[in-house]
Amino acid sequence: MLKYCLKMWDKNRDKLQKDIESDTKLNSCDYKYLVEKVISIVFNDEDADYDHKWDAENIMEIDNGDYQGTMLFIIPKDTYKPNEADYLITFVNYGSCSCCDTLLSIQDWEENPKPAKEQIKDYMTLCKDLVCNIVKPYNSGWRNEEEFEQVEMEVKNE
Repeated sequence: MLKYCLKMWDKNRDKLQKDIESDTKLNSCDYKYLVEKVISIVFNDEDADYDHKWDAENIMEIDNGDYQGTMLFIIPKDTYKPNEADYLITFVNYGSCSCCDTLLSIQDWEENPKPAKEQIKDYMTLCKDLVCNIVKPYNSGWRNEEEFEQVEMEVKNE
């Protein structure tokens, strides 16, 4: 996970959970809806400055699969002309049915109910996976920003 993503997730995951608890669109949403929600709530919080505002309305989805595959989500910085280093990318692998697709397995397809307790937990896990999958391409050389480097995880053997 990127240092920046970990910091923002730790800071704003409770806000995201509160939003998910009352969201009646989740049972019929797609993955892009969740990515937009994560960017809007977790990353574009009230403290986000110009260099850390992301354009949740212009996220590009790339899906070259057919019933299953991988979706890429390209998230531009909220600026007039983003350059190559002004993007984040995340992904999700998806399936064709509720047995092999995470989002479809969480949704219950009832008409506009608020999510149940177990669904909230599952939506939060899926959103965290989207955050964990984020990379910042071209974050090297003169463009390198330390906060967009990977967090080193220490594994302890007990």
